[in-house]
Amino acid sequence: MPVFFIDPESLQNDVIAVKSPLAHHLIESLRVQPGEEIWVGVSGGARFRARVVRVEPDRLTAHILFSCNRPSPVLPAITLGIAMIKTEHMDWAIQKATELGVTRLVPLTTMRSVIRIPAERIPHRTSRWQAIAREAAQQSMCWEIPDVTVPASLPEWCEREKETASRWLLWESPRATRLAESLRGKPKPESIAIGIGPEGGFDIQEVTTAEHHGFEKISLGPRILRTESAVLTALAIIQYEWGDIG
Repeated sequence: MPVFFIDPESLQNDVIAVKSPLAHHLIESLRVQPGEEIWVGVSGGARFRARVVRVEPDRLTAHILFSCNRPSPVLPAITLGIAMIKTEHMDWAIQKATELGVTRLVPLTTMRSVIRIPAERIPHRTSRWQAIAREAAQQSMCWEIPDVTVPASLPEWCEREKETASRWLLWESPRATRLAESLRGKPKPESIAIGIGPEGGFDIQEVTTAEHHGFEKISLGPRILRTESAVLTALAIIQYEWGDIG
């Protein structure tokens, strides 16, 4: 069973009181019953093994059996700037990026982006993306839920990341340094920002802007990948070289 994230206010000494909508999901969808044990945790904090003692229509109560403190992070803090793509592909990319350990996801509006979200739809779409990240973090037993921000333009995002230790922009140029070469044998920085463009790639003007903000052009090799495939590939390489996969 995955870990379920709760608010700190749900903890009272050795008792956890889970309310709707999580309580509804546990009771109605997963059919959790008194006597069963579940994992719950606070995003970015401790994790608890708890035994369910009471189930009510909109509330579940459990007693804490033991707790685990969050281990020291293996990966640097990763911010992923991803150009907005079609809904189902964007949802998949956010899910997989969460499973692979990103800390923050920033949807990007780029010059070649096909998808444009009307202003009145942005809160709803951002809330949906955050829910996808939450579910993926629970399923993969992550220690925190990534923060999914409202969409930003590439120049806005580059400016925000000026204090990030390592900044990379995926670029299909054969002269760009391979991502694995940028990592191998080098000390891990505290933070990473990596930008991945839309199907048509970043415009040269955007690449110039990113370089002006300290971003290094990197490549995944000779193949031209879909945006969501590039997300999976890039993060898998980072996890393999600097994380706990492989």
